[in-house]
Amino acid sequence: MDTNFNKEAFSLELPEDVKFIISKIEENGHSAYAVGGCVRDTLLDKEPQDWDITTSALPTQVKSFFRRTIDTGIEHGTVTVMIDKNGYEVTTYRIDGEYKDGRHPESVEFSVLLTDDLSRRDFTINAMAYNDSEGLVDEYGGIADLNNKLIRCVGVAHDRFTEDALRMMRAIRFSAQLGFDIENETMAAIYDLAPTIKKISMERVHVELGKTLLSDNPEKCLLYSKTGLFKEILPYIDEALTNKHTRRTLAAMKYFPKEYDKDLLLRMRYAILFSSLGSEAATKTLKTLKMDNITIKLVGTLLDASEQDIQETEPSIRESLRHLGRDLFFLTLDFKKALSLAASELTGISNPVKISHYENLKKIATNIINRGDCFSIKELDISGNDLLEFGLSGKDIGKTLEYLLDLCIENPRLNEKSTLLSMIPRD
Repeated sequence: MDTNFNKEAFSLELPEDVKFIISKIEENGHSAYAVGGCVRDTLLDKEPQDWDITTSALPTQVKSFFRRTIDTGIEHGTVTVMIDKNGYEVTTYRIDGEYKDGRHPESVEFSVLLTDDLSRRDFTINAMAYNDSEGLVDEYGGIADLNNKLIRCVGVAHDRFTEDALRMMRAIRFSAQLGFDIENETMAAIYDLAPTIKKISMERVHVELGKTLLSDNPEKCLLYSKTGLFKEILPYIDEALTNKHTRRTLAAMKYFPKEYDKDLLLRMRYAILFSSLGSEAATKTLKTLKMDNITIKLVGTLLDASEQDIQETEPSIRESLRHLGRDLFFLTLDFKKALSLAASELTGISNPVKISHYENLKKIATNIINRGDCFSIKELDISGNDLLEFGLSGKDIGKTLEYLLDLCIENPRLNEKSTLLSMIPRD
């Protein structure tokens, strides 16, 4: 990323809704600015996910300026202003009290000074504000750190991380997303305060870890181990990031198809993360992280499936399709291919035979599916009701369907009702 920003020359094109909210607040005698991530992302030529606004107006005053508002966090100064179907968080400048639990301030004091509000934010690149009348407000060197590609805490790093221990993970996550380095004093504070991460809920930990895994620089996950952040709270991931397979594990994360959606990519990258440890470690860890059941099941099943070899024969592939299902079959091949490509990248020794094997398996499986070959009981040209009429009952029906499926796996041409009936064993 080529960054070279000039504070004086910077002009931000605010969305019309944001302009309206800021101007409405200014008309009523108060100041207001777009603040934080939306300013940072615009400087980086990225599309902001949200537009947050900070103001000298009190929450009750903000509510009086607009027709539709929601009290989303009014005790902390936040009101959501609704413009049509879009919501914009408007928060009063504030000074946070003492953070005794490493997560939440004991009190919040409202202020009329923008600098008070910016001083409590985590990193310099997130502590910039903008409005059309004043331009860019950059009290803590955010522009300089963007130019130098640095993640630096606002003020004293030790204080910022003591206030909220999750900020240590956020530093690493932003480093991964932006491809920035972490400034030395900020990094030193992470090493020093790493054990305090245990104060943070696993749900919040997962959000930051997931964003790091989904970034263009997932190898930055190494910092979670090097700094000691995961040593106590996520020991299996800590092991995955310190064992002899770590370099291959992290390299493999970049080799998944671009057509994956975000949810699937995250699940596959979690699977790769545990590729050297297996499904049991993955399942325990993902449950600890409070992950959803779909993710837990897919990652565990994928890790188990990846240990099985598949021969380049149609019966072998149909058998794999039978046990894995179509989607998991192809995901397993993508998983194995990613690890192989990563190994080649690290050793400098290509393995075209293995890569060709995975591609051949894909082609054969695709032909099998397009041809309509039978590889599941529901695709048999015979049903349980047919077997009832034939005179079978109870467990014999299920056993017979499995037997007939075995025959069709070997020879799909047998999948015709009269043929299958003729092949049922008779006592």
